Amino acid sequence: MSIVKNITLLLCVLFSASALANSAYESLQFGKYKQQIVSDLKKTCHPQKKTTDEAWANKILSNEDNKAYIRDARIALERNNEKNYWDAISKVECPEM
Repeated sequence: MSIVKNITLLLCVLFSASALANSAYESLQFGKYKQQIVSDLKKTCHPQKKTTDEAWANKILSNEDNKAYIRDARIALERNNEKNYWDAISKVECPEM
């Protein structure tokens, strides 16, 4: 009986460790995508004032249509689809700064 409990516990630990490793990788990947999208949007929108990337991104995301375009851009990045990525980026409405 003790062996069954130990094996069950070991399996639970292994699956949770795998899930944590995947979520850490996904967080890094999301950060990479976010950084690339913000960088490319700055090239497109040319913000006049010096502001943090976070504040500038929040300003862009305050527009509901922009949220959809940013989501489309992220999906295109995940799928390595450069044409769809730039199509989505070009649709983003640049905020007044």
